[in-house]
Amino acid sequence: MTRGSKRAIAGYCTLTLMAVAATAWALMSGLARLDLVGDAVQVRIVECHSEGGGRGGSYSVCSGPQVGNEAYTLKLRYDGREGEIVKAVRTPWSGYTPVDRSFVSWGVHVLMPVLPILGGAVTGALALREVRRVRRDSRSNAGAHSGHDAEEDGRSSASTSL
Repeated sequence: MTRGSKRAIAGYCTLTLMAVAATAWALMSGLARLDLVGDAVQVRIVECHSEGGGRGGSYSVCSGPQVGNEAYTLKLRYDGREGEIVKAVRTPWSGYTPVDRSFVSWGVHVLMPVLPILGGAVTGALALREVRRVRRDSRSNAGAHSGHDAEEDGRSSASTSL
């Protein structure tokens, strides 16, 4: 196996694993944002302010107590008004995000995992193709060496295959 083949296999496998991770993230994020898990809470917005800036741009962050459990104050990225009650859900990365069940949101969060799945399938197929090519080349090289050794001993390759 050549150094280039090892690098190609390692690269394709790495890209495949990254695509699997991106698919898992997109799937979990979509399930959370569409509230398909069923863990939504209601938050009464008390205060909103702008955060961020710089290269990432600024965004609005609102915070307020959970309705029914005033002891916990939740913070979420949301463009809202004070006094508004918002349905929010905990995301897999431990933040809160508002639930959005609009048609566009459904389309985005349902189709989002499709791109990494396709990318993972393509890179997985390329990795498999490369592994098969290396195995095929190693078998053909092994067959060529054994036939060459038999001819040096005075035997023909036809007599060794019987």
